[in-house]
Amino acid sequence: MGRRLELAAIALLAFALPISASANSSIPIDRVSPEYTPINGPQVAEPVSVASFRFEVNPETRRARLVVEYTYPEAMIYLRNDPSRGPQSSVVQAPGLSDDAGHHEIVFEFNGARTVCATVADQAGPFGRREKINNTGACSAAARVENQTEDDGWSRRRFRALDTYFNVQSTATQPAGPTRWSATIAAVGGKP
Repeated sequence: MGRRLELAAIALLAFALPISASANSSIPIDRVSPEYTPINGPQVAEPVSVASFRFEVNPETRRARLVVEYTYPEAMIYLRNDPSRGPQSSVVQAPGLSDDAGHHEIVFEFNGARTVCATVADQAGPFGRREKINNTGACSAAARVENQTEDDGWSRRRFRALDTYFNVQSTATQPAGPTRWSATIAAVGGKP
């Protein structure tokens, strides 16, 4: 009974106290294969990792999205002649990510907190006007290989996958959410 009371008290504190979003808030956005085998190479599976990410804005709809590019160690050698063009990019319209045209910013809003992920500037060039998007560093994309289990209702299949996350940092204070509660309970040895 004492353990339940302790967990309940921690959960109440976690929801009652505001937390700073300066610690990374990670939002899962995609799951890709952790390995890639170049078609024109020695047929050896190469580990996949994040090469880069960028934000895009649709000028007509003013919607924002995140594009994550992947690479593998031998990409410099094989990618140019690889008909598959390497691991496919992740293109995601994350909930809360939007284009604030009035302030010329791409922002992420969640639980009342607002984080500026990128600035958007009009730029004139030889081929007309275009938008130049500069990342502020407050938002990023990262990936890690994790063990997964898929349950189809009859059996379970275990596999490894490269899970990609959209990370957001902010100095704004926001109310605690379920993620905070789950982490707090897990930290004291309970089950969320």
